[in-house]
Amino acid sequence: MPSFSFNKTARTPFGKNQYLRSVRDIKTESYTMSAAAMITNYTVDGVATKILQPGTVIAKITSTAEAGKVGIFQAGALDGRQTAANIVGVVDTFLPWELNERDAEIAVVYEATVVQAWCIEHTATAGGIAPPVALTNATRDAILALPNLALLFK
Repeated sequence: MPSFSFNKTARTPFGKNQYLRSVRDIKTESYTMSAAAMITNYTVDGVATKILQPGTVIAKITSTAEAGKVGIFQAGALDGRQTAANIVGVVDTFLPWELNERDAEIAVVYEATVVQAWCIEHTATAGGIAPPVALTNATRDAILALPNLALLFK
């Protein structure tokens, strides 16, 4: 006989961010995302966790032991991720838990049509968590000035 029982241990739902205006003519490049440079950016069921959402601006790490990998573009970083010239694009890979444990391979979009308001960047941390915000005009302008990126913002 069918029945329903409420599971109190179920997790708070969260979903995958949509950032693309069109799925036509998307070009990506593979990078290694640094788990050590990843910031804690979400709280799920009262636990601070690292979740990489698609549409997040990604930049190269140029100093520290993580040099050669990439991380979230963030103004307060001190390892190269704070420099607009190091931006490599926006991430297409959704990683809901992997970066809590290890580095991961990701796909970064360098050519596509995206929606600015749906793209993500992170500002300074507040209480140990760096909340995501919509892509600012300043970061958008920095991306548009880079010769290696062909992101069209709608």
